[in-house]
Amino acid sequence: MLSSRAMPKLSARLLLISDYLIPGEPVWDLCCDHGYVGLKAYHSGTFPEIHFVDQVPEIISSLQERFENRHQRPGLTEKVNFWAQSGETLTVPMEGTAVIAGVGAHTILQILRGLCERDENLKISRWILGPHTDEEFLQESLSVWPRFSKVFQLAALTNVREGQRDRKLLIFDKVL
Repeated sequence: MLSSRAMPKLSARLLLISDYLIPGEPVWDLCCDHGYVGLKAYHSGTFPEIHFVDQVPEIISSLQERFENRHQRPGLTEKVNFWAQSGETLTVPMEGTAVIAGVGAHTILQILRGLCERDENLKISRWILGPHTDEEFLQESLSVWPRFSKVFQLAALTNVREGQRDRKLLIFDKVL
């Protein structure tokens, strides 16, 4: 059992994001900041790989140190990777569930365009997108972008209350 010191209590939004992760598939936590979604996935023991990605090297360095000192457990065999780079510049093969939350719609689009334009065979099964702003703009932009809309369809659109604001999560699944 984890101590409360090891894993902070997650917000309703982060818990909902975690609920949408696909068990048995790798998890990509892009723009991870504190890495709470990836850490929760790691502690669940149901994901074979966890990838933390943030463009700020100090964030990744701090997260990696915190992971090694407080979270890493000998009995958990998941492969954990830390990437100090912007999401759109990733050149490693990506598969599984990818989360981009806590940034604006324009940043999410920039990351998605960089990844989808670079890799036509991107093996992401599900995108979980939680923009801080311009949710409708993001949804509309993705629906008219052929490279994305031919491969992914909106599977769920949920609202979660965070403080005084309703926040949207857009869940896109790969079309089979």
